[in-house]
Amino acid sequence: MIKVIKGKYKNISLKVDYDYNLIVKAPKKVSDSFIQNFIISKQTWIDKQIIRLTDIKDFRKNYNFKDFVYLFDKGIECRENKKQFYENAFYFQIIPLVKTLAEQCKLSYSNVKLTNSKRIWGSLNNKKEMKLNWKIVILPKILIEYIIIHELCHGKEFNHSKNFWKLVSSYIKDYKIRKKLLERYSFLLNEKLY
Repeated sequence: MIKVIKGKYKNISLKVDYDYNLIVKAPKKVSDSFIQNFIISKQTWIDKQIIRLTDIKDFRKNYNFKDFVYLFDKGIECRENKKQFYENAFYFQIIPLVKTLAEQCKLSYSNVKLTNSKRIWGSLNNKKEMKLNWKIVILPKILIEYIIIHELCHGKEFNHSKNFWKLVSSYIKDYKIRKKLLERYSFLLNEKLY
């Protein structure tokens, strides 16, 4: 299905959502024929997004969130409150890991807060306050470390410039592989786990 949203947008943009719907956002003045031609011109990109989403959905089948909780990508039968399990895992596993990695990398942060974003795994603001998605606890440890170091590096490079990625690379040589692997877990951001 194609959904066109016209509004106060400066540019035309395209997104394929988790249900394979094509969402086009465009300025009010853009004609329908222009939008149609724009979609046709982006067909290769659209096909790649559909392949990527199919891979993510296939990968999602490896998880049973009804009967298990997951910590560092390992399923555990849970007889307690799932929300409590995940929050405890965040506070007792992730926060100490942030401290350890910051010390190892000699990078600084002021504090860590738990978030429930449906878009991102983490962020670091100009006060060096780190926000991490609580669902990070489900990921394999190498991806958790990548996310944390990525955010710590923003304390020195507050952007995604070449210098930023060079800094990340100085701590994680295979960061490109980890970044790509993290995409497979993007379904978690919208997943209802309890």
